[in-house]
Amino acid sequence: MEHSRFSKILLGLDGSAYAQAAIEYACQLARGHNATITGVAIIDEPGIQSSSGPVPIGATRYDIQREEQQLKETEEEAKSILEDFARICEERQVNTVLHADTGSPVSELIEESKFHDFMVIGKQTSFEYNSNETYGTLQRVLRNGLIPVLAVPDSVREIKKVLVAYDNSIPASKAAHMFLLLGIWNTCDVTLLTVNDDAEATQRLLDSLGKFFESHGIKPNLATRNGHPDTAVKSYIAENEVDMLVMGAYGRKSVREFFVGTVTQHLIQETTIPLFLYH
Repeated sequence: MEHSRFSKILLGLDGSAYAQAAIEYACQLARGHNATITGVAIIDEPGIQSSSGPVPIGATRYDIQREEQQLKETEEEAKSILEDFARICEERQVNTVLHADTGSPVSELIEESKFHDFMVIGKQTSFEYNSNETYGTLQRVLRNGLIPVLAVPDSVREIKKVLVAYDNSIPASKAAHMFLLLGIWNTCDVTLLTVNDDAEATQRLLDSLGKFFESHGIKPNLATRNGHPDTAVKSYIAENEVDMLVMGAYGRKSVREFFVGTVTQHLIQETTIPLFLYH
């Protein structure tokens, strides 16, 4: 067992195929590092309340009863999700804490993140009661959260080859630092990639970054690409069978432009590997 540099993993559970994959990743990490997983299932009470819409005159009582029934059904579903998760963890001999929250899914996940080292969550989620949120929860968690996020697809793969996409931005630097400090994948085959048309500047940047990784006991491969960042990164992933991508949650764009046609959004939606994200 490797020496643990973290102790608590936050895991978002919604019963989806993405959440099932997230459970597998979280259990592997917890067992390998003697960490505890907090499994969180969220009862989206605000979403249930807003699902009714305008109430016709005389229908208030019926609307209240329907809302109560929907809340009860959602609570039962959350209980079932947590029970299944507890059974899996018991079989894997993984330490776990079960937590059912009632409230806004994003707000509850961010609140819980204050007391955890990193979060594992599906790239697509279905926490919200009355919307087709797809990537919405992940986007808002990344924008407002405190801890790094491992966003996973709906299938599981062994992580052997890691690509660190680096553009010298503050978010990219933070992601690289957190990747190294957690020490989870430091024994993997790690490649540092910069997309830049200025060959000389790119080499200087990669040399400095490579030395920093070496100071943490990692001898990385260095790679450069030209062209548009998301296209270049996706091509490198496909050509080299990369298992996980590390990157900042947004690059040189302003916070106001976050997840509006950015490289991060494209790579979350258009890759089929886990992404380690931080900002």
